[in-house]
Amino acid sequence: MKCQIIQKILLTISLFLALNVTSKAQSGSNMNTPGDVTFTVKTITDNGNYAPKHILAIWVEDNQGFIKTRKLRANQRKQYLYTWRSVSGDNVVDAITGSTLSSHQTHTVTWDCTDLDGNIVPDGDYTFFVEFTEKHAQGPLASFNFTKSTEEQYLTPADEENFVNISIEYIPETTDIINNGENKLSVFPNPGFGLFTIVLKNSEAFNLNVFNVAGQKVLHRVYPEQSSQVQLDLSNFISGIYFVEVKHSNKSQMVKVIKE
Repeated sequence: MKCQIIQKILLTISLFLALNVTSKAQSGSNMNTPGDVTFTVKTITDNGNYAPKHILAIWVEDNQGFIKTRKLRANQRKQYLYTWRSVSGDNVVDAITGSTLSSHQTHTVTWDCTDLDGNIVPDGDYTFFVEFTEKHAQGPLASFNFTKSTEEQYLTPADEENFVNISIEYIPETTDIINNGENKLSVFPNPGFGLFTIVLKNSEAFNLNVFNVAGQKVLHRVYPEQSSQVQLDLSNFISGIYFVEVKHSNKSQMVKVIKE
């Protein structure tokens, strides 16, 4: 009898622990934080037969496999992007596409943390893959990890032989700045390649500041006269995410800008 009571107690404890662990696991996996990721990388030649001409693919995976292609530059010969083809099945939904590249350069892609169906993916670990080839054979391949959560991330992985100037900037929507009210601040084009137009309705004299993702002020401008539209030139800035702040009448507004 005593043995049966002990067995029941142990069974109850085991069930409690199992339910508690399951509950914690489910609560963690149920987080689907909206956000944006900007991935930047510069490729370096591998001195293949057709160098510097090459084809390239950039895509995202989780621990289950392929999520989305973000860039494909290979209208022809894409069959030599062996790794990308094997995981993606040639899927280029929402991706930037184009022809073979004639030279090596910096690539910046963004990902809105959604899958092929447009659903926000669960929080967790994700990987950006980059593959290129300058020959009819396997070329250089690299992968870079980041964690999607409610916290911002700014990563600068170490350079590799064929991939340099790498950065990953993740901004969850919970930290994004939303401007409401009559004086809504907007910017276009966004993303853009350097020259942006800042629009502020019913504006007056104001100061304009630009911050990088580390919170450092990288640009300051003063506009002493009323203006509802100004040009912002970030052509000499590295690709990535910036925050544009407009201050007037002791009020401050911000908008996120993505430079490609």
